[in-house]
Amino acid sequence: MKRKVDIAIIGGGVVGCSIARELSKSDVKTVLIEAREDLARGASGANSGIVHAGYDPKPGSLMAKYNVKGCAMYPELAKELGFPYRPVGSLVIAFDEGGMKTVQKLYDRGLENGVPGMEVISGDEARKMEPELSEKVIGALWAKSAGIVSPYEATIAFAENAAVNGVEFLLEQPVQAIDHTDEGFLLTTPDEQIEAKVIINCAGAASGKISEMAGGEEITISERKGEYTLYDRNLGSFARTVIFQTPDSAGKGVLVTPTAEGNLLLGPSSDPIDPNDVNATATTQEGQDKIFAMGRKSTPNLPYSGAITGFAGIRAVFEDDFYIAPSKKAEGLIQVAGICSPGLTSAPAIAEDVAKMAVSELEKLGLSVSEKTEWISHRDAIPSVREMSWDERAALCEEDPAYGRIVCRCETVTEGQIRKALRSPIPVYTIDGVKRRCRAGMGRCQGSFCSPVVMKIISEESGIPFDQIRKAGKGTTIAQGKLKEI
Repeated sequence: MKRKVDIAIIGGGVVGCSIARELSKSDVKTVLIEAREDLARGASGANSGIVHAGYDPKPGSLMAKYNVKGCAMYPELAKELGFPYRPVGSLVIAFDEGGMKTVQKLYDRGLENGVPGMEVISGDEARKMEPELSEKVIGALWAKSAGIVSPYEATIAFAENAAVNGVEFLLEQPVQAIDHTDEGFLLTTPDEQIEAKVIINCAGAASGKISEMAGGEEITISERKGEYTLYDRNLGSFARTVIFQTPDSAGKGVLVTPTAEGNLLLGPSSDPIDPNDVNATATTQEGQDKIFAMGRKSTPNLPYSGAITGFAGIRAVFEDDFYIAPSKKAEGLIQVAGICSPGLTSAPAIAEDVAKMAVSELEKLGLSVSEKTEWISHRDAIPSVREMSWDERAALCEEDPAYGRIVCRCETVTEGQIRKALRSPIPVYTIDGVKRRCRAGMGRCQGSFCSPVVMKIISEESGIPFDQIRKAGKGTTIAQGKLKEI
């Protein structure tokens, strides 16, 4: 199939989806192309979920600029788009005088970056805030503006709002070739050919390859794996804030944090990987033991039991800052590469500037771009039955009885929520796709009980035969056919 657009965004992570939403405010034809079967399948779906305050980036850097601005945008965005966000604040703890010097340095850097609500506090003051904190902690940096967010739900929310406002999304369509034409670019995927005047390269770890295809700059991306341990919801109050250790050359260190959904999260490690390793996101006993030991340094009573799963994410790093700029080699190509931490925090702020860059590129070609007179800012989010009062649940069930039929007992997810997820503006008919949208299978049993029912509902909504329902991408079917007719 061949289609013509003004702008093609390559990459369906949080940055690409934020840019898509920002561009949906203008009367330009935009398409987002994602190689995987769903959005937020790279770093955007496997990270700490922290909305960083902004004291860590080097003053004057793009990271500093977009971090502080993005952090301030999240509370309102969460309200508009209906994704989980909690303004819990963060602590950077120090165990000795050397650590306190780092804390003071971060405080001074935060002031230079314009971070509000910071304070250097004593160990005793920190323990009043976090009773489980180690007695060896002598002081900390308290950053009130930090928060926690569900990174994949935020990504999906940005995308669905963009889709409602006219942006097209092509999933499971890896870009195989990019050719130059008289009008811009011709992108080839397994099932599509897209003519675009402007390309926005948000391809994460693959951004160097995309730039090469488009005739842009050489972008050398280094990748690091970060392992995490996720604990059951009954440990969600073990930490009240985001607890960091003082950072080092490998990153911000292992953190102990509540999640926006009420769990407890530990991690990440920071390990270099071979870019050709197909098992790069596999967890290891060594990695899990390492982050547990580091977590216990901050909170000595961190329990051995209670972990429900482990996972790993890949960070794509370009030198020591974000790379965000129109290409100097390929006209019409905008590079948005090396968006490692604090990329999640920075995404909505990055989107504002990159959208302006893209419009500027179109105007250079003689196109007149104006803002839409009608633009939908709010998203019709999936109701969270677990968080509702009994009266609210009763009213919802009166509206649709499917909301009264619980499918996932661990997370209190109902049939109504699952069907709404499957009827979204960007439907994804996989078990993990449902999981990321309404949390069916996210709980203590990790889908052991509810997966067959989820598959049945997916089959009913999509028409895909039960034994062809996938967990995620290609080759991940769960059922292998029927033993007998029922």
